[in-house]
Amino acid sequence: MPTPVTVLVAVLLSAAVALATPALLRRQPLPTDADDLPPFADLATPRFRLAVLVVSALATTLALLLTAPEHWAVWAPFTSLGALLVLVDLRTTYLPLRLNYLVLALALAGAGVAAALTRTWQPLVGAAVTGAVATGVLWLVWRASGGRLGFGDVRLAGLIGVVTGTQGLPLPVWAFVLGSATGAVWGVVSWLRRGGDGAFPYGPALWLGPLLALLVRRVLLPG
Repeated sequence: MPTPVTVLVAVLLSAAVALATPALLRRQPLPTDADDLPPFADLATPRFRLAVLVVSALATTLALLLTAPEHWAVWAPFTSLGALLVLVDLRTTYLPLRLNYLVLALALAGAGVAAALTRTWQPLVGAAVTGAVATGVLWLVWRASGGRLGFGDVRLAGLIGVVTGTQGLPLPVWAFVLGSATGAVWGVVSWLRRGGDGAFPYGPALWLGPLLALLVRRVLLPG
């Protein structure tokens, strides 16, 4: 598909997500351990929705340009609705549960579409296996962290495993390595700025991992 059309598809999809942001956030219950957190719907200001539009459009454009059309149904929910998910995390340090599951369900459906279009079970099987492994690994990290890692990041890891697993190794490995490295850098910056106090959102760094992995794959395997 020509690049201008690809960009147009990404922008239209992102605009739809930005327009739907107030309705989506109204349907997100607050975590049980967030007594002092305002409703997620309060985030849906014009400025926040513009941020959703811009981040989603950039991420979706990048993903669609760096993946085959057969896999677009997998990546589009991750980069569009996923942008909303991690921007909420950036503002609140919480990843809304229902929104995470919505993106996961759409990504799994997209894996089914990819399997049908490529006439192979690999995208669907890869999504299921890698998603389960990623969830298990991050669950172990969560248990070992003593609560410093949020459980929302465990669910997000499963989503990342599903999306990247549709294309086999080594993309999931690169995604988690690069996402973790980005998170480590962001953690150090956050620690220096806050003097070691307070939590910092790890989800946005993890979410960037697959996009960075796509760029690395393009550099290492051009054409």
